[in-house]
Amino acid sequence: MGAKTKKIAVASLSSVLLLAMVMAVAGDGSTTANKAGHVLCSSVDYKITCEKSLSGANSSDPQELIKVAFNHAITDLQEAIKNSTLYKQASSDHRTKTALEVCEEVLDTSIDDLRRSFDRVGNLEITKLKQYIEDVKVWLSGAITNHETCLDAFKNTTGDTGEKMKNLLHSSGMMLSNGLAMVGDISSIFSSLSLGGFTSRRLLEEEGNLAYGVNQADGEDLKSAFDGKVTDAAGPPPFVDDEARRIMTANVKTLKANIVVAQDGSGQFKTITGAINSLPKQGDGPFVIHVKAGFYKENVIFPKKVNNVVLIGDGPLRTRISGSKNYVDGVQTFHTAVLAVNGDGFIAKDIGIENTAGPTKHQAVAVRVSGDKSIFYNVHMNGFQDTLYAHTYRQYYRDCTITGTIDFIFGDAAAVFQNCQMIVRKPMQTRHAWSQPKAARNAAALAPPFSRTATSWPSLRSSALYLR
Repeated sequence: MGAKTKKIAVASLSSVLLLAMVMAVAGDGSTTANKAGHVLCSSVDYKITCEKSLSGANSSDPQELIKVAFNHAITDLQEAIKNSTLYKQASSDHRTKTALEVCEEVLDTSIDDLRRSFDRVGNLEITKLKQYIEDVKVWLSGAITNHETCLDAFKNTTGDTGEKMKNLLHSSGMMLSNGLAMVGDISSIFSSLSLGGFTSRRLLEEEGNLAYGVNQADGEDLKSAFDGKVTDAAGPPPFVDDEARRIMTANVKTLKANIVVAQDGSGQFKTITGAINSLPKQGDGPFVIHVKAGFYKENVIFPKKVNNVVLIGDGPLRTRISGSKNYVDGVQTFHTAVLAVNGDGFIAKDIGIENTAGPTKHQAVAVRVSGDKSIFYNVHMNGFQDTLYAHTYRQYYRDCTITGTIDFIFGDAAAVFQNCQMIVRKPMQTRHAWSQPKAARNAAALAPPFSRTATSWPSLRSSALYLR
């Protein structure tokens, strides 16, 4: 970039976006602030809710207006969590109590998603526009998925608590959908402008090349990044950076584990859970846990904000993690996972995970992934119903084997599977292995559905896996 280009590229988008919005409604006699709010709300699905959420804003800055909308959604979610705690204390139904526990967990994550989206919107720069908007879309979509996860948990409960939660989440669901539309409009509005001799289109081209390392022609969506060749096979999705690729191809000795887990006492810990309890939060660099060969009977949970962890075994047939939690025995599907990933930047490699509950126990998850930019390489996931719960955000599976009976890969993640084996096990009689579209469930749970396309590359929400 030249000096002039750099100067434009690091400038705030606020003035540019405001100019576009004012031009869009010029001559209607409104104040500048009202004009900006009117344009932001013009393309959302829930205009009345949008205008109401922005009515008290004293700013014409589009970025500030979007942040105001996010804050309204955060307030609503905090109120929902507060009420869920009260409902849990008052309920005598076990299923209802466990459903509310799921709600508290996932709605708290939604608040975190809104807060990091808030920060991204507040720091938008032209040179990182596409990358930042993609992040915000993924996170807001995750928050919408968490609404559905909360309400899904009330299946087979007694009383009206599920209906109360549905009503509590209705407003925040509309605001999340609106926020997703607003953020998407930022890119569209900016692309329609021309800044002197340097067009927004050129800026977006250069930003796309910088962020993803691939050449992207005008008008191409992010999916083109999948076509980049990094090996003799199809390349990974854009979020898989050079460090992640190095880890995927490295062996245990090369990676130099920070912690070793071994049942024979030759490591620092004998259980994976013990190792997790010692991990720092918000880690910047990869933190490597080597799990030596053995059969580990435990439910392994990587908490939220325990980020950038690498879990590597001695091979999926030699290092195995096993559990048997299931829905029939009173555990919510969300909490049945043998391995649950809630932190971002997680990588699992050369390891096996199995839920042995069996087909008569119905939903019994082997792996649930609720962390952004998660990677699984040469991992075996074995179960029956609901083996892999690809819950939210961006996920990548390479050279994995996944076995199961009914809905054994499900969820709302933007997930890519490359060179993976998906093996159908024999189910119970009258049962079939299938993938059930979620459109009807979304409509029933949220009435109307709030889901939007979170990314420009395929997600499981449309019941279509992206296979290479």
